[in-house]
Amino acid sequence: MFESPVDFLFGGLGFLFVISLVVFVHELGHFMAGRLFGIRIDSFSIGFGREVLGFTDRHGTRWKFSWLPLGGYVKFWGDEGVSSSTPDKQKLQNASTADLSQSFHHKALWQKAIVSAAGPIANFVLAMVILTGLFLSFGEFAASPVIGAVKPGLPAERAGLRPGDLVTKINGEPIQSFRDIVNIVSVSAGRTLQFQIKRQNELQNVPVTPVMISKPDGFGDPIKDPGIGISPVIPGEIEAIAPNSPATLVDLKPGDFIVAVNTQALTNFADFAKAIEQAKGKAIELVVRRPAPLPKKPWNRATVQVRLVAQPTTVSISDVDRFVLEATGVSVLAKGAPQPYTNVTFGLFDAVFRAGDETKFIVVKTFYFIGQLFSGSADYQQLSGPIGIATVSAKVTVEFGVVSLINLAAVLSVSIGLLNLFPIPMLDGGHILYYGIEAVRGRPLGDRAQELGFRIGLAFVLCLLLFATWNDLTKLGIFG
Repeated sequence: MFESPVDFLFGGLGFLFVISLVVFVHELGHFMAGRLFGIRIDSFSIGFGREVLGFTDRHGTRWKFSWLPLGGYVKFWGDEGVSSSTPDKQKLQNASTADLSQSFHHKALWQKAIVSAAGPIANFVLAMVILTGLFLSFGEFAASPVIGAVKPGLPAERAGLRPGDLVTKINGEPIQSFRDIVNIVSVSAGRTLQFQIKRQNELQNVPVTPVMISKPDGFGDPIKDPGIGISPVIPGEIEAIAPNSPATLVDLKPGDFIVAVNTQALTNFADFAKAIEQAKGKAIELVVRRPAPLPKKPWNRATVQVRLVAQPTTVSISDVDRFVLEATGVSVLAKGAPQPYTNVTFGLFDAVFRAGDETKFIVVKTFYFIGQLFSGSADYQQLSGPIGIATVSAKVTVEFGVVSLINLAAVLSVSIGLLNLFPIPMLDGGHILYYGIEAVRGRPLGDRAQELGFRIGLAFVLCLLLFATWNDLTKLGIFG
């Protein structure tokens, strides 16, 4: 994964940045809610174990970084431990009335519930702020909902979908981009979807049932996810270079994305074909976009642009004329289809709503995956623990750059916030569950019942963590 010590360094810093930001904001939510209700706070820690560095503020709270950066905590005065689940009874029995008024365990149920929920809520707020900022700053590179390729033997081919079909609706829901298709299909394994497509200016309805298929993730590693076997139009991308051709002399590579010919920007493969045809065999200048070489500028590793001069030729493939530069295109844009890619820009309110849609999809996808886990149809290797988070953070930092790392922080923040709301003793949602039971019963559960619930919750979380860690180590090849 890392080709130099510099990559390793920036990969590690990327992981520390993501996990520290998400944990800090989560605990800051608890902290601010606690301060709002006048709760005394002993310490605010990023990480567990021995303190590495820290300071004490004027309220007596110790802010610190600890040596194991895999979580954090806010310790309220009067807590026996750092989870706020068990009060220090001896300390509270000997406390004054003024001290008890600052104890978390002596606050009203609704106040304790808000303090517990404030951490996950802060995670959702962080995700919304990050995503809104990204959409405002960079917009969105949206692919047209035109089918560029259909893989043989999968549901799309069996249903009769073809390259060039424009997907207009799925189950009556309007489709604006190829991402809309992916989002709907990815939570619909085994459920028949009604695709409305436009083919040669005629609308047709085509039923398609997604199945679990193997596909590469963002790093080329195989995962199983619901799919139908289609991909978008990818204009101008080089899939393969013909052996012993002039293209090898000008350093064209598979994966290069052709963005301009003779200073004319390209929007689709048809423009590329037209430009080569008009050249009539004369040399042309290409501008191609490709992943930045390692290890240049690990803090900005998106893509670089390269200018090349080459001699074009014309070839005929199947029943479609493809004009290529001694290389094969990934797909061909059908006549009359819309432009395959659009750079969508957003105003403030549109960016907020788009960020909300993205956050909602992460939540829906998470619940869908959990349902698949219980039904036994999920790809268990998608479940990752701290090692997996560290690996992905490092890869994103090195291979895609800081902007993608910030986007990863938003996704991880939603996931951690949602996980902590689950009604499992030990998590924030478990505390809220106990407060709800106490509100209904008029008295709290007994110490024995609470302790039993806490142990069950701890066992569940530890088992989940161990299983996720096993997955991570397996994917790294440690267990084969």
